Amino acid sequence: MNKATSVIRNRKDSLIQIMKALHPTNIFNQFTVIRNKIFSLTFLLLFIFGIMGIFIFKLLSFIYEEKIYDESAENLKLSSHVLDEELQRIENLSFQMATDDFVQNSLEGLSTGPLNFQVYRIQAELIERMTMLSNQEPYIYSILMVDTNGRSIEVGRGSGQRININKQVERIKQAKGGNVWIDSEEQNYLLSAREIKQKKGLTLEHLGYIIITIRMDSFIDSALNYLSNNNFIITMDDDFIYTGHFMPYEVDRLLNMGMNQSYEIHPVGGEEFFVTQQKSDFSNITYYNMRPFKDVVSTKQLITKLMIGYFILMLALTIFLSRKSAYAISKPIEQLTKKMKQVQNGNFTPINHKEEPYLKDEIGDLQQNFHIMLDKINDLIKENYTKQLLIKETEYKALQSQINPHFLYNTLDSINWLAKLNNQKKIAEMVEALGNMLRNIISKKAPLVTIKEELEIIEHYITIQKYRYGERLSFRLDYDQDIETSSIPKLTIQPLVENSIQHGLEEMISKCNIFVRIALKDELLHIVVLDNGPGMDDETINHIYDGKIKPKGSGIGLYNIKERIQLMFGEEYGVEVSSEKGKGTKVKIVLPFVKG
Repeated sequence: MNKATSVIRNRKDSLIQIMKALHPTNIFNQFTVIRNKIFSLTFLLLFIFGIMGIFIFKLLSFIYEEKIYDESAENLKLSSHVLDEELQRIENLSFQMATDDFVQNSLEGLSTGPLNFQVYRIQAELIERMTMLSNQEPYIYSILMVDTNGRSIEVGRGSGQRININKQVERIKQAKGGNVWIDSEEQNYLLSAREIKQKKGLTLEHLGYIIITIRMDSFIDSALNYLSNNNFIITMDDDFIYTGHFMPYEVDRLLNMGMNQSYEIHPVGGEEFFVTQQKSDFSNITYYNMRPFKDVVSTKQLITKLMIGYFILMLALTIFLSRKSAYAISKPIEQLTKKMKQVQNGNFTPINHKEEPYLKDEIGDLQQNFHIMLDKINDLIKENYTKQLLIKETEYKALQSQINPHFLYNTLDSINWLAKLNNQKKIAEMVEALGNMLRNIISKKAPLVTIKEELEIIEHYITIQKYRYGERLSFRLDYDQDIETSSIPKLTIQPLVENSIQHGLEEMISKCNIFVRIALKDELLHIVVLDNGPGMDDETINHIYDGKIKPKGSGIGLYNIKERIQLMFGEEYGVEVSSEKGKGTKVKIVLPFVKG
């Protein structure tokens, strides 16, 4: 048991190994060059599509043969229906003549006595009547009547033809006045026979027989004038009635064709025919349609040749296009790989990628990103080298210009006390305000200050500016004391007030009104600075947003404030400027409420 289990396990492992080896990934990994992988993939797809094409061709051939059979069967069904209707007309004609009063009276008169003038007269009138009826259809070859004395009267194109009725008398009598179809002893003829019975008084006495002979080639030509009838065959029981241009011995195999067979390929005289059959709906007649099989095969052969030609063309075209495509795909990758190896070896020489445009696909994106990366590496190398030089130079200058801030504060205090000693109150207040302002700015190293501390800087700044501009400057401040402890970036509001003075007050003759409002709304701080200065147009506002307008002197511009706010709090916060020429300017800052 253990041995059998081991054998099964080994076979299973072998099968798994074979499946892994045949996996497309393992097959493609055997190729070390990408163009060979693309080429092999193309051939694999071509092989798969070729197998599918053969299968589809076989399926379409089968469908085509079924379509040919359906067409032939439908044509045969239609033809047999037409022929059956014509044969039904012959039966009706036979019944009409057998029950005609004139015919019945004539046959009754012929049966009463020997030949005399009266009999001859009756025969002449009956012949005239039969001739008129026989001319109704071109395929009626003859009409024969036999009276009770065995005398026969025959008219038509085939009159004089010897018809042996004695062999069929019993069969005709068994029909009891009904129509009987009889196969003629001669080829190409079909007989419709009926017993004539006395209808007067419903005695049903025997008056004679009526036999209508049909010439089948004329019958088919007349009934099926829309169809080529050379390949049309009709049989009754085991005998051929009509074989067209075929000889009976050539098609005798048809008699062995079962009625359950839909179609058969039948050889005749060295040629094959596509044969379909249809049984008559009201008689023991069978119809056959013989279609040359070469008509079917020729179409299939033409389709086969076209398929082979198309496959050869597609094979050649696929080989050509796959080689071109593989080369076009692999070439830029090989060039990029070569350059990467150069970078790996320390060669960061910039590439002039403007000489040849990038491909508009993933490979082009890879090339472009690699070149961008290489340019950035070179820029970083240069930038790092420059920064090292600047650091050295800055360190050197810092050593040269290092000054203790307390020295600056002590100097301003000395000037303040000296001004007070000399009763120079304005100078003393200006120097004191400047000292306090610098102390608030320089001594606080943190990036965030409270609103109260920011407003103290503004208060000292306005004190200095009012001594400079006097009554021309009007400043108002409106805020809620509950938000004094909220934190904002240092030097956020003061630069806005300074801008209003520099770009508003200094460029107008009348009084400049500056209004600062700070409010808390939906957990957001709204800081608004308004002035009645000359204003600005939309183009200037856009330049401010883009950082193209620099602040006057050494001040801090709006662009710098916006960048600091967004760096600290995110892109959804910042500075909004609205202004019109001659109508002043409004600057609005939105910040998150940060409780100090």
